[in-house]
Amino acid sequence: MAETRAALAGDRALAYLTLAPSAFLLALLAGVPMVTVFFMAMQDIDMGATSGPFIGLENFVWALTDPSFHSALVNTFIWVFGSVTLEMLLGLGLALLLNRSFRLRGLARAVILAPYLVPSVVAVLTWRYMLHDIVGIINAALVGTGLTSGPLLWLNSTSLAMLSVIIVGVWKFFPFVVLALLGILQAIPQEQYEAARIDGAGEFQQFRRITLPHLLPVFLLTALLRTIWSFQKFDIIYLMTGGGPLDSTTTLPVLVYLKAFSDFELGRAAAVAILTCAILGLLTAVYFLLIRRAEARQ
Repeated sequence: MAETRAALAGDRALAYLTLAPSAFLLALLAGVPMVTVFFMAMQDIDMGATSGPFIGLENFVWALTDPSFHSALVNTFIWVFGSVTLEMLLGLGLALLLNRSFRLRGLARAVILAPYLVPSVVAVLTWRYMLHDIVGIINAALVGTGLTSGPLLWLNSTSLAMLSVIIVGVWKFFPFVVLALLGILQAIPQEQYEAARIDGAGEFQQFRRITLPHLLPVFLLTALLRTIWSFQKFDIIYLMTGGGPLDSTTTLPVLVYLKAFSDFELGRAAAVAILTCAILGLLTAVYFLLIRRAEARQ
């Protein structure tokens, strides 16, 4: 017994020793920037300066009380909720469809996965041209079919800009959801479906009792990843609208950029970045709680 404990202790020590270099490098690469940003948030520092007067929590107080932060927070939740919800629903439906056998299924999979392979800059430039109020093909189709009496200001209207950005985001990233869900669907043993059909279970009953329990943990994990990535997404929104018109698409990452490189207020930008990470950490904790509950039901 003592020899077994000694062997386990030796294995544990070897494991810690093996992981130590990677852990140190990760702490260095992630910890140093985080500490630097935190100290920047405690100072009144401008662009080009390495430090500034220490002002404590004033930048955080400003962020929590400033209307621009409140507006950016609301826009962020609208962007994340709208894009992630549509991505998950569209991805689930297409994954269930592609899991079935039909002709040209391989071609259909390739076509559906194509948007995920397109670089974001190329996708944004293409969609901006398509959504152009004068020469855009979408407005031409809407006017030509009589659905609208005139061209819509997709990117220049406060009521349509966020919708346009969400549409582009969903088009670009729903293939990731399809890939994740299709992988787990194909791993479900077919014997379970055959046994259910023998017992007289219909399509809906098979989905509820077989597909959904296998799919739910991966579905929630995929939603978590897409929420994290969408919450901190910057390039699509900024390239599409620059945060406008009238800040209607300014999300928290865009606000950080504007505060740092337009207003040259690095301290306030750092405070917004830290609050963004805190909100994202809270959402992540909630998702992990949901995932654990889903796994416990299996």
